[in-house]
This record gives sequence, C-alpha cells and structure tokens, in this order.
Amino acid sequence: MWLLDLYTAGCVLAWLDNDGTLDTENGRILHSCIEDLDRVIPEINDPAGAQYCRRLHQLAVLISRNLASTK
Repeated sequence: MWLLDLYTAGCVLAWLDNDGTLDTENGRILHSCIEDLDRVIPEINDPAGAQYCRRLHQLAVLISRNLASTK
C-alpha cells in the first residue's frame, strides 16, 4: 500500500512541478494508481486509512481529468 501512496504522490508532485502537465510515463503511472486505489479502498478496514486513500484517489482523479481536458 505504501508504494501505491508513493507513486501517486510522486505523480502529483511531478504535475505540480511541471505546471499541470505529466509526461507519458507519469500519466500511465497515475492512471494505474487510480485503478489500484479503486480496487483496494473497499478492502481497507481502518476508517482513517480508508479516508486517506479516498482523498488520494480523488486528487489523482482530479489531476487525470485536468490532463484530459488540456489535450
């Protein structure tokens, strides 16, 4: 789980550092993280952990939508 957090956060930081853009590889990683979060969030039993992951997922989705709208 911590790798999923790390990869998602890395994509968010790359997006921020590059004025709202991601290269192809980071875009692929971000989409993979969204899919993985979709799968794992329902399995998380800790309420605080689930809430954190839902927020991380929401942030990743918002960035993904921003990338799609700028193409």
